[in-house]
This record gives sequence, C-alpha cells and structure tokens, in this order.
Amino acid sequence: AVSEQAREEAEGLLGFLTDDFVRELETFGRYQTIAELSQREIDYFQNLPPQLKDAQTVRSGALALLDRAEGLGALGNDPKALVSARQAVALLEQRYATDRSEATTIALGRALTTRGMVYIGSDLDHAVTDLRRATELLHPIAEGTSKLSPVARRADLEALTRLTMVVGVLSPEQVERAGREAVRVGRELSRSDPSDVTVSADYAYAESYLARALLALGRNQEGLSAAQDALAVVDRVVVEHPQYGWALAAKMSDEYTLFEITTDALDPAAAAPIAGEEKQTALALNKIEPGNGFYLASLGNADWDVADSMWSNGRLREAVASSRSAQEAFGESVASGEGVALVYMTAATADAAIRQAELGDGAGAVATVAATDRFITPAVLGRVGLGDSFTSVFDLMRALPTALLAYERGNLPEARRLAHDALTSIQAHPPTGLFPARLAIDVECDFSVLAGQVEYGLGNFAASVQAERTALRVCNPTGSQRLTAQRDAARRTTWLAMALAREGQREEAARTIGPIVTTDRALEKRNRSDQWLPLELASALYAQSLIDERHRAALLGEASGLLDRLNPTIARLHDTSVWRARIEAARRR
Repeated sequence: AVSEQAREEAEGLLGFLTDDFVRELETFGRYQTIAELSQREIDYFQNLPPQLKDAQTVRSGALALLDRAEGLGALGNDPKALVSARQAVALLEQRYATDRSEATTIALGRALTTRGMVYIGSDLDHAVTDLRRATELLHPIAEGTSKLSPVARRADLEALTRLTMVVGVLSPEQVERAGREAVRVGRELSRSDPSDVTVSADYAYAESYLARALLALGRNQEGLSAAQDALAVVDRVVVEHPQYGWALAAKMSDEYTLFEITTDALDPAAAAPIAGEEKQTALALNKIEPGNGFYLASLGNADWDVADSMWSNGRLREAVASSRSAQEAFGESVASGEGVALVYMTAATADAAIRQAELGDGAGAVATVAATDRFITPAVLGRVGLGDSFTSVFDLMRALPTALLAYERGNLPEARRLAHDALTSIQAHPPTGLFPARLAIDVECDFSVLAGQVEYGLGNFAASVQAERTALRVCNPTGSQRLTAQRDAARRTTWLAMALAREGQREEAARTIGPIVTTDRALEKRNRSDQWLPLELASALYAQSLIDERHRAALLGEASGLLDRLNPTIARLHDTSVWRARIEAARRR
C-alpha cells in the first residue's frame, strides 16, 4: 500500500512536469532542459514493472515522449524528434484500441499533433493526415461539456494551429477554415485564462496563416486586419517572454504576412522596414538556439524578404547580396537536418543567380550555384530522405543561370538548347516525391518562360506561343489570387500576345493583351513605390501596338515615356535596353 501510494505521488509530480512545468520552460526557451527532463521521465516509466503500469502510467509515459519530441524538434533535431513522436503514437494507439476514455483520446490527439508538426519539415502529406485525425479526435470533446473540455480545447487549438501551417498541401480555402476555427478557440481560451501565453502564441500563429490564405484569395483588406490583430497579440507575449521561441516564430510569421500584404499594395518602400523587423526577429530566434535548423530557415526567409524589397525598390545589387545571405542561411539549415529547407535553398539559389544574370554578372551567377555543393551532398540527401530524383531536378536548375546568361549575351541558339534539354528531361522523367516535384514545378516554369522569349527572338513564333502557354499553366499551380502572382502571369501573357500577333493570330492576341493593359494602367495609377511596374506597362503597351494600328503611335509614345521615367539602375539593364530598342524601332517605322 505504501509503495502504491508512493508511485501515485511520483506520477502526480511527473504529470505536473510533463504539462504545466514544461509549458513554462518553453516560454523561456529552455528546450534543452525540456529534452533532458523528459528523458528522465521516460526512463522512469520504461523501468516500471509491467504490473505497475495502468492507463494513467501509459498516458504519462507517452506525454513524456511527446515533450522530448517537441524539445528535440525545437532544437532542430527532427530525426530524433520523429522517433520519440512515433513511439508515443504507438503506445497510445495500442491503449486506444481497448480504452476510448476521454483522457486517452486527448493524449492520442496530442501525440498525432506532435508527430504531424515534426512531419511538416519532411513529409507534408503525412503531416496533414496526422493533424486532421488529431482535430477529429479532439474537437468533439473540446466542444462538449466534459470536465476535460478545457484540456481538449487547448489541444484542439494546437492541432488547428499546426494544420494551418501545411500550406503546401491544403488549399487557401481549407487554411482559411482551419485558421478561423483556431482563432475562435484561441480567443475563448484567452478570455478564460488571460495569463496563458502559450494559447496567445498559438492562435496568433494560426491567424498569420489565416491572413496569408485571405491574401491568396485576393481578400487583402481582410488579410491585413487579421495580420495586424495577430501581431498585436504576439507582441504582448514577446514583451513578457522575449526568449519564447514559438512566440518569436509566430511574430516573424505575422511580420512576413504584413510584408507580403504591403508589397501587394504596390508599396515596397513601406514594406522594406517590415522586412527589416522580420530579420531582427529571426536574429533573436537564432540567439536562443544557435544552429537550430528551423530558426536558420526563418533567417533565410527574412533575408529573402529583404532581398525582394530591395529589388522592388530598384536597389538591385543589394538585393543580390541579401539573396545570397538567404541561400547561406537555408544551406546551414539543410546541414542541420531540416529537410524542407532544401526546397527554399534551391529556390533562393535560382533567385539570386537569375538576378545576377540579369545584371550581367556571369561569374557571380556561376559562383552562386556552385555554393550549394557543400550543402547538397549524398550524405545530406540521405539524411533527409532524398536521393537521385531530387539530384536530377537540381542539376537542371543548376543549368538555368547558364541558359539565362546565354540569352542575355545574345547567344539565343545556346539558350534554346539548354531550355529545350531541361524541359524534355522533366516531361520525359517526372520526378517522384514531394520536394523533387515542387522543385520541378519551379524549374519547368523558369525554363518555359525562357524558352518562350528565346523562340520569339529567333522568330519561331509558333514555338514561342506553345512555351508561353506552358508557362502560364505551370507557374501558378495553386491558383493564387495575389497581386504578385497576377503580375507574374501578366508578364508571361504579354510575351504570349506578342508571339500570337507575330504568328498572325491577331484576334486572340487582342483578347489576350487587352485586359493586361487595362489592369497595368490601373495599377500604375495607384502605384506607390514599385520601380518595375512602369516597365511592365511599357511592355504590354508595345504588345498592344502590334495589333492596334489605329492607336499604335500613341501606344508606343506612352511606352517610351514610361521607359524615360524608369529607375536609373533598371534603365541600364540589358533587358530594358532590348525593350527600348523594340519600341524605338517600331516608332521609327
């Protein structure tokens, strides 16, 4: 009897450690302590004789495994975190088969949430499966009248918050639904216990993804309101707990969303300071746990946003330097074992190299691609579960700067060969796996755009039409309604209209370019500080002049005037010079 009483008291203490105390440690960034403490708890439960393990013992042991998984995940050790999360799920699935009590159901829901969160870094499909099942288990209890409803509601909020983050698989509409539910639950919990900062951090994180979903759906004002609310909530948390990594990550997510909304409002000058704040938050994250893969990836994202703001503001060489910084941070994240950072690193590499090619810096573009060699090795790919499929697509991406440089230097046959070889390879051997497939979309998009422009320059207008149609189909697979995505599509549509006009398909060319000119003119009227929009409108006006003979002189004159007012750095680019030569030659004719 004394032994049994001692065991119950010990497990009561351990229950406190696996719940309240661990949550408190999280707010101070003590993830290493959490991992070590939870290992002590795990050792205790594993060393108990089987006859002393009841339902509560199994649940407590599983929750200790979850604490260890979350601590290791926060430290950037996803492989070991996944092992602990899988062990916890297996324990609770076995218990759940014969014990459908609310306590066991909630514990299983929490385990699935933790495993799903770890999967976000490597396997989005499995992440969605786990997180959806977690909400299905937790939601009925959370919305009921059980005495465990508050516990279930907090666990339900955690699952919903993580579900909003799986944007690679869920549609914007699905993210919106999950985000709204998370915000509702979070606000209710905050009203009942205003001191629980973990709740505030969770629902602020979910609301930032809700704002992004609204932005993707073209509902910018709603997105702005949600992002501002989320940032106000999480700022209060960070003031109280400046070392709370999850709150800082939520803050950075909110800042990124505000940056995107401000950029879509055609005001990159106002977006630049937001990107700067985002980088400061990322630096604060990296001070908590230097070498943490997730935090390093966050720093890469911040540098990327800084680069985008500089590029839109006409500070082109500074933008390239920030793109290279993003590439380096993503590479360090990959080296630490963060698999999803591979996708971001390859995209940042292509981004930097493309910009260097546009600036005529061939040596810099080649060096940027070569810089990935120390991060993408067979050992690293094996550690994150990737192999030949990823390597083959990445090798195609490596050829992109070379092809672009050939185009910029007027070697159109060589640019055409490289683009044709890459597109043939992707279409003949579609890559398998989530990350290779996502990278292949980017590669096919970039090479299709290049092929369309090269074929146009060579006078192969039918081939140019085909390539630009492919680009329009491939380049926006999610169907985002963001203004940035629409502007990218408009640039591709301009080239399509030009090729159609040269091919003699004047009616279709007119239908294609008319809406683009109308939209670009409207955007230019409300343009606040974007330095590239005048060039985009000038290009569209030139395309329309190929069809509209009655207004040709006026269209070309308007286009020429726009080029005269360009940012000096953009005006000196090779591509801008080509557009000016086209327009001036047409005016002379």
